[in-house]
Amino acid sequence: MFAKKSRWNAIIVLIITMLFISSILFLGIRANAEVEEQFIDQFAQGQTSQAQQISNGITTFLNEKVTMLEVLSIQPHQIPDDNFTRTFENIYEKSKGFYVIEYVDKNGTIVSGYPEENTPLQYNLYENERSIPFDIVRETGETYITDPLTTFEKELAIYVWVPVYVGEDEFEGAFIAVIEIDKITEETIKTENPAGYIYLINDNARLLYDSAETDLIGKNYFDIINEPDVSRLEIIGMQTEGLSGSGTFSERNENGFLEQKIISYEPVIWKNQQWSVGVVTPLWYVESLVQSIYVKQGLFAMISVAFILFIGSFIALILFSWNKTLEDEVQSKTSELEKSNEYLQNANRKLKELDSLKNDFVSMVSHELKTPLTAMKTSSEFMKETECDPEVKEEMLDLIIRNIDRQSRMVDDLLDISRIESGRMKFNPEDVNIREIVETSLQTVEKQAKDKGINLKVGYPQESLTIRTDKDKLIRVFVNLLTNAIKFTPHDGDVEISVTDTGDNIQASIKDNGIGIPPEKRDKIFDKFYQVDSTATRKAGGTGLGLAIIKGIIDGQGGNIFVESENGKGSTFTFRLPKELKEEDFTEIEQH
Repeated sequence: MFAKKSRWNAIIVLIITMLFISSILFLGIRANAEVEEQFIDQFAQGQTSQAQQISNGITTFLNEKVTMLEVLSIQPHQIPDDNFTRTFENIYEKSKGFYVIEYVDKNGTIVSGYPEENTPLQYNLYENERSIPFDIVRETGETYITDPLTTFEKELAIYVWVPVYVGEDEFEGAFIAVIEIDKITEETIKTENPAGYIYLINDNARLLYDSAETDLIGKNYFDIINEPDVSRLEIIGMQTEGLSGSGTFSERNENGFLEQKIISYEPVIWKNQQWSVGVVTPLWYVESLVQSIYVKQGLFAMISVAFILFIGSFIALILFSWNKTLEDEVQSKTSELEKSNEYLQNANRKLKELDSLKNDFVSMVSHELKTPLTAMKTSSEFMKETECDPEVKEEMLDLIIRNIDRQSRMVDDLLDISRIESGRMKFNPEDVNIREIVETSLQTVEKQAKDKGINLKVGYPQESLTIRTDKDKLIRVFVNLLTNAIKFTPHDGDVEISVTDTGDNIQASIKDNGIGIPPEKRDKIFDKFYQVDSTATRKAGGTGLGLAIIKGIIDGQGGNIFVESENGKGSTFTFRLPKELKEEDFTEIEQH
C-alpha cells in the first residue's frame, strides 16, 4: 500500500515537474520570437536610415557639381579666349567626380574641355546626330541631365548640360560635364553591408550600381531577378515610381537555395532624374546577431530545469534572476540600435541642412549677380543710346565700376572660402605695427561711416604694439568687421575699436550700438553662407561668407574670434592673435 502511494506521489511530482519544464520551454520559445521580432524591426529601421544617408549623400554630391557649373554659366563676362579651359582645369582638380568638362559653342561644336585627352575637340553634335540635349537646354534655358549612358570608354555615366549665356538672354552654348556612376558611388557609398549588398537603379529599373554583382551593371533589374517573387517585383515597381519603404522578399543565393531577405529603399530625386537606392540584408544574418541572446536563454532553460528537479524551492528566485538578465541584455541591444539610428538620423539631417543651405546660396548668388548686371546694362545702354554730358557719363562709368568691384569682391570671397575649406590659404607673415593696420582700415571705411554719420572711436595702449602677422589679411579682418558694424548701426550711431596687450597675445574688439544679433543665431554667424536675415527682402546684401572668411584668417594664424551681442543694443566682435607666432606655425599650403 505504501509502495503504491509512493509510486503515485512520484508520478504526481514527475507530472508537476514536466509541467514546469514545458512551461519554461514554451515561455523561452515565445521570448525568443518576441526578441527576434523586436531586433529585426530595429535592424530594419537602421537599414532604412542607411539608405536615407546614401540617398542624401548622392543628391548633395551631384548638386555640388551642377551648382559650380551653373554659377560659372551666369558670370558677367564674354566667353574667355581659352573657351573656359583654365576654369575647367581648376574645377576638375579641386572637385572629385568629374570625368571631363567641355564647352560646346552655339553651333554645337565641342571647342574646349579638360582633361584634353578625354575631350573630342571639334566634335559636332548635329553632324553626329547627338544634339537632342543641346537643343533642350537651348530651348528651356535650364540645366538638363541625361539618363545614364555608356561612354566611349564603355563606362556608365551621366551627362550634365548647362546653358551658357552672355548677358541675360544671349545663348552662347553649353557646358557638358560627364560624371561616371562608379565615381558617384565611390564618393557617396562609404558604408559596407558585409552579408548583403547595396544597389542603385534608375526609374527604368536599369542597374547603375551593385556592390555584389558588378557584372550586372547596366542591365534592366527586371531581367536580373532570378526568382519570380511577386513581392520583389512590387518593390522594384515602387522604386521606379520614386517611393520609399522597406519589406521582405525571397531570392536564390549563390548555392541555388531560396533565402529570405530584408530590403530598405529610398529615392534619389534631383533635377530631371529619379533614381533609387536599395539596401539588402539576408534574414539569417540578422538572426545570427541575436544568437548570443539565444545561448543565454538556452543556458537559462537548462539551469532552471536542473533547479526544478533538485531544488524546486528556489525555482521562483532563479526564474526572476535569469529573466532580469535577459531583459537587461535585450535592453542593452535595443539601446545600441537606438543610438546607431539616432546617429544616422542626425547625419541625414545635417546632409539635408547642408543641401538646403547650398540651394539658398545659389539663389542668393544669382540675385547678387543679376542686380549689378542690371545696373551695368542700364548704364551702358543709356550711354550708347543718348548723348550725355561728361558729368553724367562719368557718373555712369563710376556706377559700372562700382558694380564690377562688387562682383569681383563676391568672386574673391568664393575663392577665399574655397581656399580655407581646402587648407590652401597662404599667409605671408611680417612684423607690423598694429596702430598702422588699424589706421589703414579706418581710412578704408571712413567715407562709408561719414555717409551714415557714424562716430568712429579708437583706443590704443600707450606703448607701441608690434605683431607678426599677414598684414593684408589682418587689414581685411578689420575692414570687414568695421563694414559690418557700420552697416548694421543706425545713423548717428557709434562704432568703437579697442586694442589691448594681453601678454603673449594682442586683443582687438569692434563694438557697435546697432541692431544686435538674436541669441538663437549667434552660434551660426561664422558658418559659411549663413546670414542673420536670409530673406529675399533683407536690407543688407552679401554672400554670407564674410565672417566665415574672417574666422578662417584668424584661425589660420593661431588665433580665435568670438562675439558678444544683445538684441537691439549692439554687438562686440573680439579676436586674439599671438604676437610672436613663428612663420612655420602658420597654416600654409601653396595656392594654385
